[in-house]
Amino acid sequence: MKYLIALILLCSFALGLSIEQAIDDAIKNSDKIKSQNYLYSQSQSITKSKLAALMPKVDFGYIFSYNLPGASPNYFLNSFNLTGKYNLFNGFKDYYALKDSKQAQKTQNYTLETNIAAVSYDTKVAYISILQAIDTLKIAQSTKKLLEAQKQKAQQFYNQGFRSKNEVLSVEVLIANADITLKSTQLNLQYFEHTLKMLTGVDFNPLELQDIALPNQDFDRDTLYNKMLSENPDYLYLQSLLASANIETHIAKGAFLPIIDLVGTKFWYINGGSIARTSYALQSQARIVFSWNIFNGLSDSYNYQAKKLYYLSLASKIDQYKKDLRIQIDKIMNEFELAKEQFKVATIALKQAEENYRIINNRYAQNIATYTELLNAQYLLSNAKTNITQSKYEIAISLAKIDRLLNTNSIHSIPSTEKNTSDRILPSQQDPSPKIERKK
Repeated sequence: MKYLIALILLCSFALGLSIEQAIDDAIKNSDKIKSQNYLYSQSQSITKSKLAALMPKVDFGYIFSYNLPGASPNYFLNSFNLTGKYNLFNGFKDYYALKDSKQAQKTQNYTLETNIAAVSYDTKVAYISILQAIDTLKIAQSTKKLLEAQKQKAQQFYNQGFRSKNEVLSVEVLIANADITLKSTQLNLQYFEHTLKMLTGVDFNPLELQDIALPNQDFDRDTLYNKMLSENPDYLYLQSLLASANIETHIAKGAFLPIIDLVGTKFWYINGGSIARTSYALQSQARIVFSWNIFNGLSDSYNYQAKKLYYLSLASKIDQYKKDLRIQIDKIMNEFELAKEQFKVATIALKQAEENYRIINNRYAQNIATYTELLNAQYLLSNAKTNITQSKYEIAISLAKIDRLLNTNSIHSIPSTEKNTSDRILPSQQDPSPKIERKK
């Protein structure tokens, strides 16, 4: 059994951390989600407590008193009583209070889903940013190696008297700039690594993260908008608040209606029972109690107005949210479409830049091409690599934003059997149109 557990752990370590596992770990590790789970459980208990208002109430009492009746001798009253009460009508306030508590339970559930979606989004962004930082770091390292090779050639030409010293100094300046870029990328990698570790509560090696496969698909904006109105937990939360506010207006209306209660009382006297029954009407009885408030300073009226105004404010807030959602969808879709187009163009540009650099580098080694031409070729190559990396992960970030709105997950990891995670393939070497693998 021990060997089996060890083998499972070894396999998990070898596969590396996938984005799906990172999201699961982050959800389990989130204190915000744990807190909301407790609040959801609380709402369930509150709903059960509201059921008590529809049930009869039974009270047990004991009375001990010294009475001074006007026409009777002094005596002690010593008795037990059992009182039962059942509300027959109270303006449907108990019914709507139970309904409101059930709606509040739904609201807490939507809040829980919102927190889960937010944690999932933060985890995706951190995970994607680490992959991007790793690829950017490799590009920076590759750029520095190219510059160091150029410096070597420039130094040789200078020593042979074919070139001036300024070419060597220029390359040294470029190497210094490359060092700064390299350090900045390393710090970004450390930041996102720390962020993901804090979110998941799991220690990992960034180089062991599995790469991601992006679905090659398009979105219709109207379809996306309609789906968000049925799936987005933030919007559903507002709708639930609106439903709850509507119920509260019905509860406030109930204050204008009468209350009817059925009450029954049973007395057991230890002494003084006969006098209590005749003089004080303290005898076993059943009665119907009817009460109707005629005036209370217009408190019920103003309370109803306040509930109605709150309902109208929520309705306006939802209308504004739907407008903002339209704008948000347009912005995300523009970013998504632009990133996809940039990725296609950058894929072609990278092949051209690699071929161009190879030609110019050979011509420079033969002292045919100028130093400026070589620097331009090197700049175009580094820029093409950077663009393809940036556009790939901008597509992933845009998909993460769409997932956040739709409450879905369309980004999946590529198993290590398909790719060696310790030697991550640069985006230029990847198929720009991976298989669609959508998962809700």
